[in-house]
Amino acid sequence: MENDHKLNHRSGFHTIEMLLKLTPENIKQIFIPANRNDERVQKLILMAETASVSVERKKNLNQHPEAVLKKEELLDLSDLKKYEEGIQDKNPTFLVIDNVIDPRNLGACIRSAAASNIAGVIINKHHCSPLTPLVRQVSAGGTEAIKIFTVTNLINCVKHFEKLGYLILGTSEHAKSLHTDLDLNQPLLTIMGSEEEGMREKTIERCTAMCTLSKNQIINSLNVSVATGIILFEITRQKS
Repeated sequence: MENDHKLNHRSGFHTIEMLLKLTPENIKQIFIPANRNDERVQKLILMAETASVSVERKKNLNQHPEAVLKKEELLDLSDLKKYEEGIQDKNPTFLVIDNVIDPRNLGACIRSAAASNIAGVIINKHHCSPLTPLVRQVSAGGTEAIKIFTVTNLINCVKHFEKLGYLILGTSEHAKSLHTDLDLNQPLLTIMGSEEEGMREKTIERCTAMCTLSKNQIINSLNVSVATGIILFEITRQKS
């Protein structure tokens, strides 16, 4: 987990620009490198001024801007249940990330989730990378653009959604059904695991459907972030 004093800090152009678009009221201050005055920096300054957010130049920043937030939003299972109650009639999709330790893969998965405009991301706290600065950087603003919930007991979380009638969809190169053959136009959780080990066995047991993303007989396993993009955009296509 990020150090407590860094929890309310953000770094990078994509992340801060997303914050300025979505929640400028939560930005306490923005710092930009003292030695940069290029077009990218000028654009950020203009966005901050438009949103009435204070900007200050800082000598010990080399390339990337930083922002300090007024408060950090940390969402758990209770927050997830309340959020879901408010969007039940919108045919929601949630991405569940289980057993993804690599922060770059996690960041890329979150980026795909944000780009596909799903309802939210659920992360298995004890079996995934935490939301480190690297995760946020790789997500290119995705961590700020989508609701992210961290749960300590993923199985209980999945059971809750199953009781609500959600399709619990897992992916595996060994599954018989191709993802495009399934009816995904319904409330669902789609669960992604690491490309090395996949989902944990306990998680697989809770799935009500399994699919593969490729019928290629030679290579049909994909990087988890690539697989996440494929399945989420197919879900979005069917629901649209």
